[in-house]
Amino acid sequence: MSENTDVSAVAADALHGAVDNASDLPASTSAPSDRYVSAPQRLFNRDKSVHQLLGGGQVADVLLWRQKYLSISILVGSTVIWFLLEKSQYTLVALLSNILFLTVIILFVWANLAALLNRPGPPVHDLSLSEDVVLSTASALRVELNKVLEVVQDVARGKDFKLFLKVVALLWIISTVASRVNFLTALWIGVILAHTIPFIYDKYEDIIDHHVLRAGDEVQKHYNKFGAAVLSKIPRAPSNEKKEL
Repeated sequence: MSENTDVSAVAADALHGAVDNASDLPASTSAPSDRYVSAPQRLFNRDKSVHQLLGGGQVADVLLWRQKYLSISILVGSTVIWFLLEKSQYTLVALLSNILFLTVIILFVWANLAALLNRPGPPVHDLSLSEDVVLSTASALRVELNKVLEVVQDVARGKDFKLFLKVVALLWIISTVASRVNFLTALWIGVILAHTIPFIYDKYEDIIDHHVLRAGDEVQKHYNKFGAAVLSKIPRAPSNEKKEL
């Protein structure tokens, strides 16, 4: 009986010691799932949410499935159009022409019948573009186009080898995808990805940021080693910038 009592006392002491040691551990060790609760850093050092990055309007609501019925309608409609064009050998121009053809006939007949029967006509609003919309759109396009031209300029001058690798990789991916799928299929795939990637990232933002940032740190380490061993020995093009007098 005394031996059983001694064994029970030893087991109780070991259990209490394990509990005390576990309570002294940091939170990331005792509860590894808590490391994703508050990510210390976001991708690209951003301070905006995914909804804000997508514009914060109805488009963002659709892409993040906050308007489920509209999101489903867009996915189903784009899939039906893609299937019809792929299987029926219809062209995009022919399909759009037929849709506009039927729309114009329906609106014209509706308007004339409404006038004869004293009924309200089709709800066609003022179809015009305001000067503010045109100027703001042109300004936004100019900013984005200047960014692209700046990248082309930096690559052409041989200033940034890392940027050169990114541009080459992006162009290679585009070329590979374009050689295997046509434009319509690529457009349909883009619609599908636009309705899945933002939604998944918004739902698992902390986890994705954590792993992507860790992977980015590892890639940066290897790139620094490669740069020190190889890139630093490559002669760079002379700068074309004018010296100040």
